[in-house]
Amino acid sequence: MKVQVNDAERSQKELLVEIPYEVFETAADKELDTLLPKAKIHGFRPGKAPREIARKQFSHQIKSQAIEKVINEAVQDALTSNNIVPISQAHISDVVFEENKPITFTAKVDVFPKVELNKYKDFNFKKVTVEISDGDIDDALITLQERDMTYEPVENRDTVQKGDVAVIDFEGKKDGVAFDGGTAKGFSLNIGSGHFIPGFEEGVIGMKKGETKDLNLTFPKEYNNAELAGKDVVFTVTVHEIKEKVKPELNDDFAKDIDPNSKGLEDLKVKLKKGLQIEADKATQLEAFGQILEQIVKENPFEVPYSFVKEQSDRIAFNAMNQFYQMGLNPEQVGISFEMMAQRYLAQAEEQVKQAIVINEVAKLENIAVEEEDINNFLSFHAELQGRTVEEIRKELEAQMQMETVRNDILGDKVYKFLAGVNKAEESKMTKKEYEASKAAAAAEQKEDKKEEKPKKKSSAKKAETEETESEEKPKKTRTSKKKEDSAE
Repeated sequence: MKVQVNDAERSQKELLVEIPYEVFETAADKELDTLLPKAKIHGFRPGKAPREIARKQFSHQIKSQAIEKVINEAVQDALTSNNIVPISQAHISDVVFEENKPITFTAKVDVFPKVELNKYKDFNFKKVTVEISDGDIDDALITLQERDMTYEPVENRDTVQKGDVAVIDFEGKKDGVAFDGGTAKGFSLNIGSGHFIPGFEEGVIGMKKGETKDLNLTFPKEYNNAELAGKDVVFTVTVHEIKEKVKPELNDDFAKDIDPNSKGLEDLKVKLKKGLQIEADKATQLEAFGQILEQIVKENPFEVPYSFVKEQSDRIAFNAMNQFYQMGLNPEQVGISFEMMAQRYLAQAEEQVKQAIVINEVAKLENIAVEEEDINNFLSFHAELQGRTVEEIRKELEAQMQMETVRNDILGDKVYKFLAGVNKAEESKMTKKEYEASKAAAAAEQKEDKKEEKPKKKSSAKKAETEETESEEKPKKTRTSKKKEDSAE
C-alpha cells in the first residue's frame, strides 16, 4: 500500500492512498467464504452451490462489501503508520476502482490544530466593576413577587384590561381559510406581554367575558413565516374568563417561601445582594476575558476543524431552540428549523472553539492546572451559596456527569486571572442599570450592523433555501475512527 500525506485546510490531513488489486481479491474471497454457507441459489441446496456460481450471482454484494472493508482497513493502517490521531471520521472521496488495477482514493480527517501562541501578553482590555445598590435588591424582590404571582378571577368588572390574563379561544384565517398554528382553545393570554403580533392584545383589551370579536390584523413584513409575512388576516377571538394578577406580600413568610434557609426578609436581601454581585462579577469577567481572547486569536491565527465548529454550532442551536419551547412557542411553526439555527451560529461557534483552544494552550505554556484543592474550593463556595453540604453538591454534579464541566470552568477562571495580570486593564465602575443599558446599546448596535451587512431576502423560506444551498457539501464518511479529544405569536 502506498500513502501520501498532505496538510489540508481547516486542520485536516489528506491521505492519497493506493491499494494493490490483490488486496481486494483476498478480501472478496473472504466475503465469498462468509456468504457461501448461507447462500440460496436456485437448483442447489442452501450452502451447496459451486463457489464460482455463487461468486457470479452475488458479484455486486461481494464487491461492494470487499471494497468498503479494504478502504476502511487501509485508512486505519495509514493513520496508524503515519502517527495521525483523527478527531473525526474519515471523509472518503475520489475512489477509483478498475479490474486488475490498484484501487486509489482520497481520505481526509480532522486533526487537532497546531497552535503557536507567539503573543498573549500586553494587550489592552476594559474591565467594568458593577456596584449593586439597594434599588437593585428591590427590583429583584419585585421579580420574585411576580414569579410567585397567582391569577385570580376578576369579580368587580367584566372587561379585559392591560395586565390581565384573558382565557381565550382564537382562530386565525387568511382569505377566509384557517392557517396552521393560528388556532387555540383555552389559551391564557397575558395582556401587555407583547408575545402576539401587533394589534392582537390591544384588540382584546375592552372585550367582555363571553364576547366574540373579529380582529383585522396584518402580520409584520419581517415575520419568519413567508406565507404570512405582510399578509392581512382575521382572528376570531372569544373571551371565556378574565383573571388578574395577585402579588404576595413582602414579609418574612414570603422570604422563607423563596428560600427555606432564609431567616426572614432582611436575610433574604443580604443573600440577594451577594447573588447579584456574583452574577455581575461573572458577567463582567466573561466580557473582559472575551476581549483578551479575541485579541489573542487575531494576533495568533490558526484554523480549526469543521467537526469542532459544527459540534459547537449544534450545541448553541439546541439551546436556542429550547428557549423557544420553554416560552411555549414552536419555532418550526414560524419557519425556524434546527438546521437554519445551526447554520446561523457557525461563525460564532468557530470563534468560541478558537478561544477554548487558546485557553488550553495558555494553560500548557504557563503550567496552569486544576488541582483537587481548586475543586474543593468551588464545591465549598456553591455549598455555602445554596445552603447545602459539599457532599450533596458533589454527588449531584457527578450524577449529572458535570464534573468535567466544573474542571473546565475552574481552568478558565485560573487562565483569566493569569491573563488579566499580564495584560493592561482600563477599569471603570457602573451601576447595574448603567451596565445593562450599555450592554443593550451594544447589542442594538451590533444588530444594526448585521442588518447593513446582509442583503435583503424575499422571505425566510427563501433564506433557508439559500443557506442550505450554500452550505458546504460533505463527502461520505466511513467507519474508520471513533476517537475524539402558536403562529400568532
